Amino acid sequence: MNREQVVVAGAGAAGLAVAGMLKRRGVEPLVLERTGQVASSWRRRYDSLRLNTPRLNSTLAGYRMPRRYGRWPVRDDVVDYLEEYGRRHELRIQFETELNRAERTDDASAEQNGGDATAARWLLDTSSGEIATRFAVIATGHDAEPKLPDWPGAAGFAGELIHSADYRNPEPFQGKDVLVVSARNTGSEIAYELCTDGGCQVWTSMRTPPSVFPREWPPGFPLNYSTVVLDLLPDAVLDRAGFVTQRLIYGNLAKHGIPRAPLGVQSATKKRHVSALVDAGFVRALKDGKLKLVDALERFDGAEAVLADGSRLRPQVVIAATGYDRNLPGIVGHLGVLDEDGVPTLGGQPLRAPRQHPAAPGLFFNGYYTTSAGQLRFMRIDGRRIARAIVRELASAS
Repeated sequence: MNREQVVVAGAGAAGLAVAGMLKRRGVEPLVLERTGQVASSWRRRYDSLRLNTPRLNSTLAGYRMPRRYGRWPVRDDVVDYLEEYGRRHELRIQFETELNRAERTDDASAEQNGGDATAARWLLDTSSGEIATRFAVIATGHDAEPKLPDWPGAAGFAGELIHSADYRNPEPFQGKDVLVVSARNTGSEIAYELCTDGGCQVWTSMRTPPSVFPREWPPGFPLNYSTVVLDLLPDAVLDRAGFVTQRLIYGNLAKHGIPRAPLGVQSATKKRHVSALVDAGFVRALKDGKLKLVDALERFDGAEAVLADGSRLRPQVVIAATGYDRNLPGIVGHLGVLDEDGVPTLGGQPLRAPRQHPAAPGLFFNGYYTTSAGQLRFMRIDGRRIARAIVRELASAS
C-alpha cells in the first residue's frame, strides 16, 4: 500500500491551486488525475469558450496568468496556463488514476482517542490501488460526467441528440435546424455561434429564466470587478443590484421571452448552483430574430421535439447544455458531508477551508464553492487556506 502525507484528487485548477501552495510551503503532495493530462475538463470544452471572469480575477496563487492572454482568456489559454502552473511548481501528478472512494482508517479513530497524531486518517480506493494518507483534498470538479436528461422518446428520436460536452464548433451543423436546450452560459453561447457562424435555424429551449449580464458594462470595464466588491455584502443586496443592472442595460427582456428570474443572481448561484447568462451576443441575436426562445423540452415523438406548452418542433439536431453530475456522492457520500445537491456542507453552510467536518477530520474540498463573482477566484483563495491549514497541523504534530 502506498502511503502519503497529502493526496489531492484532481489536476484541474482547484487541485493544482492546493498542490502548488503546499509545494511552496515545503509539503510534497501526490496529485491524482483520472485522465492522462492536466486541465482535462477545459480540454473538453467547445473551441470558442472564453472565461466570464477577467484574467486578473481568474489567476491562481503562485503564478499569474500571462498578460498575452488578454483581458478575457480563451479555452486554450487556460489549458496552457494550467500546464505551465504544474511545471513551474514541479508537481507530482499520477495520471490515469481515478479516486473511487475515501474511507476513514482505524488509525483515525485511534488518534481521536489519544493515539498517534501523525497516523494516516484516510484510505483512498483508486483505480491504481489503495493509498493511505493523513490529508485528502477532493478537487474533482462540478463536471465529472455529462448529465443528459432521460426524456421520454429520446431513444426513438429521428435526429441527432448530443450533450454540449460533445460540441466543439458549428462546422458539423452548417445550415441545419438545431434545438439548444438551456439558455444559460453554455447553451446561449452555442446557440449564438450556431445562428451566426453556422447559418443554422436555432431554437433555444428555456425552463427557468436566468439573470442576464454582459461581460463589460460600461464598455471596456469588466462587470465582474463590481461584482467582487458587492460580493462582500448580504446576498439580498447583490440580488437587487443585479435586477436593477439588468433592467438598465437591456430594458424589459420579458418582451423578448426572458422574464425576470425567480431568484436573484447571488441567491441562484449560491443556493441553487446555477449561473447567470453572461451575454456574448445572445440577446442581440434574440432581439434581431436570428434565434428563437421556446418553452422547455418535455419529450420526443419520432422526429419531433415536444415542448411543455404542447408545441412541436422538427429539429435535425438537439444539443443538450444540461450540465454535469459531480462524482462526490460515490467518493464521500457515505460520510455525511454533502447536502441534497451533492455539495460539501456543514451546518447548512458551504464547507470551505480552513473548516473541517467533525465527521471527516483531514478531509478538504476545493472548487465547489462559488458566488456570482466567479469560481476560479475562490479556487485561489481556498487553495491557500487549505495549504495553510495542512501545514499548520503538520507542524503541530511534529
